[in-house]
Amino acid sequence: MKQANDLFNKFYSGKLSPEELQQLRYEVNQMSDDEIDGYLSESAPDSMESVHRITPEDAETIRQRLADEIYSGSHHYRIYRRIATVAAVMIPIFITLTIVLGIRVARLDGYQKVIAGEQTIRSGNGEEILTVLPDGSRVRMAPESEIRYSLSSFNDKTRNVDWNGEGVFEVAHNRQSPFVVHTGYFDIKVLGTIFSVDVRHGNGEATVYLKEGSVELSASDSSCRLSPEYLATISSVTGEISVKRIEDFDSDIGSNVLTFDDVTLADVLSRLKLYYPGDFEAPEEMASQRFTGTLPKNNLDEALTIITKAYGLEVEWSAERVKLVRSE
Repeated sequence: MKQANDLFNKFYSGKLSPEELQQLRYEVNQMSDDEIDGYLSESAPDSMESVHRITPEDAETIRQRLADEIYSGSHHYRIYRRIATVAAVMIPIFITLTIVLGIRVARLDGYQKVIAGEQTIRSGNGEEILTVLPDGSRVRMAPESEIRYSLSSFNDKTRNVDWNGEGVFEVAHNRQSPFVVHTGYFDIKVLGTIFSVDVRHGNGEATVYLKEGSVELSASDSSCRLSPEYLATISSVTGEISVKRIEDFDSDIGSNVLTFDDVTLADVLSRLKLYYPGDFEAPEEMASQRFTGTLPKNNLDEALTIITKAYGLEVEWSAERVKLVRSE
């Protein structure tokens, strides 16, 4: 009884919840017309005028009103339920898509890093290696040489490498994609050729010898097109390029000996350092002496014997240094 009165009171004040509205409708459907009349009379606000006894038509009107309000509430509930159902389905989809897209973006970012990432190949002390680039070009590298490139700058449209050291390049022919070697102070542009280059940072000059094809050299001060059997010398200080013809020039890479043609003793020792561990030191007054000949790459004792006999020197050995001194 008390529950029905509370429901009718809330019905008058418009404070029924959807669940309470359903409960009131159930209660009204179980009541007779007289019972409805009694509850309405007890629950009516004092401010309302007295009502006559409720008629069957009035009771039916009340039932219909409750039904309409419940239908309206249920309609909204069904809308909310549909929204919730759709959300329950779509939210996991959105989450999945976000994860998938996030993974793909992460992968794309990873791919871009790989593409932009620099590939570096180095040869160690006493090590001569053969490197094959993505386009099939081959580079025979002397000890302590380095080549760098990235897939973003070395592809089917452009082929750019950074170089330091001594090497022989056999460049795959591709007229649509020029091959450019960057050394830091001059560039070598080729389409398909065989050439050797010797450039080491810190040295005063570099050399490029063309065996086949054609290359273009460009430095800060000058540029030139090199023909086969010509050797170019490039100054790291001025950028000046000088050219001379040498018919029988051949790189030492791949052979068992080092060949020297009128070079200083200091240059000879610097070259030996690439093939043997440790430092080499000669008397300061002997450093500018000239040397022409060959030295073995795989026998340090023999190489030093040749040098000491040529200059009247002796060898003082230590753990990390080979020191040449004047014979007493």
